[in-house]
Amino acid sequence: MLNPKSLGKTNSLSVLRNLPKFNNSEIYPTNAESPSVLHYTSGTTGQPKGVKHAHYSIISQYLTTKWVLDLQDNDIYWCTADPGWVTDTSYGIIGPWSLGITQCVLDAGFSAYAWYRFIEKYKISIWYSSPTAIRSIMKAGDEIISNYDLSSLRHLASVGEPLNNEAVIRSNKVFGKPFHDTYWQTETGSIMITNFPGMKIKPGSMGKPFPGITAVILDSETYQPIREPGKIGLIAFKPGWPVMMRTYWNNEVKYREKFMNGWYLSGDKGSIDSEGYFWFVGRDDDVINTGGHLVSPFEVESVLLEHPAVGESAVVAKPDEVNMEVVKAFITLKPGFAPDADLELDIMNFIRKKLSPLAMPQDIEYLDKLPKTRSGKIMRRVLHAKEWGEDIGDISTIEDD
Repeated sequence: MLNPKSLGKTNSLSVLRNLPKFNNSEIYPTNAESPSVLHYTSGTTGQPKGVKHAHYSIISQYLTTKWVLDLQDNDIYWCTADPGWVTDTSYGIIGPWSLGITQCVLDAGFSAYAWYRFIEKYKISIWYSSPTAIRSIMKAGDEIISNYDLSSLRHLASVGEPLNNEAVIRSNKVFGKPFHDTYWQTETGSIMITNFPGMKIKPGSMGKPFPGITAVILDSETYQPIREPGKIGLIAFKPGWPVMMRTYWNNEVKYREKFMNGWYLSGDKGSIDSEGYFWFVGRDDDVINTGGHLVSPFEVESVLLEHPAVGESAVVAKPDEVNMEVVKAFITLKPGFAPDADLELDIMNFIRKKLSPLAMPQDIEYLDKLPKTRSGKIMRRVLHAKEWGEDIGDISTIEDD
């Protein structure tokens, strides 16, 4: 267990002054705009890019950690992110330690049994995890939870990919509290849209913008804000928040392409409802155009997870001579289920009834596991490239077998 409070109440400046000198070198003097970290994107949409941040980032990370994750002096905090992932740097190191919060680290792969045992042993109160891990927990079943005392849990939050509504509903059922989805990117450096503690949770929604963040949905052609509730467009932010990336390493051209008409373009599509809640649709280049109708891969994936046989799902476009594109689903099954024609038809009809005939997968392929980055994000571009006969590209961040 890592406890910064164990240093006592020693003045932080005196600690810095008394740090050992190596080779007679002084600690480098920095200011707000001095470079701090170079994070590489996870590679879900292409070759990883080096994202440069500055020391001023700590302002955003401190505030979002305090207000979104609700960390308090007596909390025991667990961020399950890998140390090589931006989430662990921002919310496993900088954010919680700027608040002096005690946290735990588990150096082990995913196992529902090991994770529940870890929460019980160290009395974790704040748990920040990924949708991939949450879905894996759901696959392990609800019955094993009764073997552990998880009463210490006070607040649950999710990061990395959009959190499916089924995961929110299930966590409310089995843990007695929902996971709060948070939306941000390596480029944004801190949480931008979120479900705050105490806020009404709409399962499947990203929540609302963090105070001081101006978030909008832009028309993809005019880059003007869309005022109509529910209309799909580009998720964008007004530049200027403290932790906004300063550039892409050795790629200033790509960096400038992220800004248009006075907005930072996230590369994601979404919508806003009449109450100001944001809803994720998919990556801009992932949204499926079938016969002129836009289908959200995330929406189809979310409903697929409601089917009793489906463990995990990824949805991509498949080329079609008539409709340009149709929906194809890649699925892993839960234990006890085997692929056959009857199950495939049942899954297709399940989507058709829950969503629409256009959203119904025209093809289902069963996999033992989905391709993911080491941070747990599904690499849909790998599945899309195989489907369209394209070059897979850089897969250096894909998880090891």
